[in-house]
Amino acid sequence: MSDNKPIVIIGAGVIGLTTAVRLVESPLFAASKHPIHILANHLPNDPLDPYYASTIAGAHHLSFADDSDLRQRTYDTRTFQVMYNEWEREGEKTGLMVLKQTEYYVGTDSHLKVYEDHPDFTVLDKSTYSAPVDHSVSFTSLTMTPSVYLNRLLKKLEGKVQIHRHHLPSLSHLSHPSCTALIGSQSPLAVFVCTGIGALTLGGVEDRDVYPTRGQVIKLRAPWMRSGWTRQVGSLDGGEGGERTYIIPRYNGEVIIGGTREQGDWYPYPREETTEDILKRAQEICPDLVPPYTKGQEMSSSPLEEIVEGVLVGFRPSRIGGIRVDIGDDLYLGNDKVKVIHNYGHGGAGWQSCWGTAEDAVDQLLKSL
Repeated sequence: MSDNKPIVIIGAGVIGLTTAVRLVESPLFAASKHPIHILANHLPNDPLDPYYASTIAGAHHLSFADDSDLRQRTYDTRTFQVMYNEWEREGEKTGLMVLKQTEYYVGTDSHLKVYEDHPDFTVLDKSTYSAPVDHSVSFTSLTMTPSVYLNRLLKKLEGKVQIHRHHLPSLSHLSHPSCTALIGSQSPLAVFVCTGIGALTLGGVEDRDVYPTRGQVIKLRAPWMRSGWTRQVGSLDGGEGGERTYIIPRYNGEVIIGGTREQGDWYPYPREETTEDILKRAQEICPDLVPPYTKGQEMSSSPLEEIVEGVLVGFRPSRIGGIRVDIGDDLYLGNDKVKVIHNYGHGGAGWQSCWGTAEDAVDQLLKSL
């Protein structure tokens, strides 16, 4: 095995960047001279784009893992541990905020068992409900400010990984001169596919089980909010089913409220009727969102409109069958064999499972060598 064969990661969202961090921390990187390259269409400091879900995401740690889905629970639990430890060491400069999370359920009297692993888990007494719900729990969780956290990941990679803005139409184009000019003339040792929704169209992958789940959210300026709230109406159906309303405060005073789950919907712009519906639902489950200075005033529109900073749309990179983390068929570039490791299909769970899937993907490569 040539020591200077590059390792390539395709994609620079939270999945690609956490994979890169774990790769440079691995024994393979410490003991070899393999240069590591990231090739990506989108980068963390680009203008917001629906196809780059990492910066559109509300970004909180709230697992959707079904009680029987041990793999997803493991990914999510591991990610919470990593992020919580980061927050304990460095506080909110990480972009992470620890907060009390309250979950309301309508139409069911049960909750996901994964929440019982969180600190301070409590089943709330019905007399404490401030909204018409059938069941409620609370626990300690985390929210993330994507731009801050992603830039910290970039900082960890400085001097260790080369990042290139490059559109790769297919895996076979890794041998194209436009690509070898960036990564070198030697064929890669391995390539990690962390392309999110791009796995649908990337040549050599073209996973037809990948589809967008459109999400529309609203960004508010509400620094008085330091607790998270969610209302689930109907069943999650083992993933992200039902109607979900959420309030996600961030350490910097932003609050993301949402949302929608529109499967197969590629419309990239906000819908006005959806915006109105989100404002209404969010105020229903959390009256404290209303700015204190407007309380008691007569208003012709939602009092939350006073603090709206933007309406955002993103495409969650969903996949039938869930996240794909595995070693695929070898890629042949001429006579050279390249290992292909998949890490995509996270849907709305990218932020809450990123470290777990990154560690699994890197571990699978190490075991295969």
